[in-house]
Amino acid sequence: MVAGIIVTHGRLAEELVETAKRVYGDFSGCHAVTNEGKSPPALHEEINSIVRSLEGERCVVFVDFLGGSCCHACTRLKIERPDVPVVAGVNLPMLLAFLNKRDTVPFERLPGEIIDRGLDSIQLVDPERV
Repeated sequence: MVAGIIVTHGRLAEELVETAKRVYGDFSGCHAVTNEGKSPPALHEEINSIVRSLEGERCVVFVDFLGGSCCHACTRLKIERPDVPVVAGVNLPMLLAFLNKRDTVPFERLPGEIIDRGLDSIQLVDPERV
């Protein structure tokens, strides 16, 4: 199983995981991480610790937005661990796509498919198309 690490400001990561469980059903292998009350080095260490605890299991790291403190911690991880994909701009459709595809899509293609799903979900609502 491919693990997911969701890193966000405030409680967003926790809420995304809990909401995904309401939609998808119960699942494991996703870790919610907040930057709340943590220095950048402490946040990086928490993320890195989770990656190390996976003991060789593959993972994808999701971050709330490009350029924030969460992203900086994940960028540092990416430099140290080029084998760990980091996807910025996490949203609920992306997380659900990850859960649906993490065991069936080849790992090398998984980040791209997750990003495609996230982008496809961002649209102007048109009552004729819904």
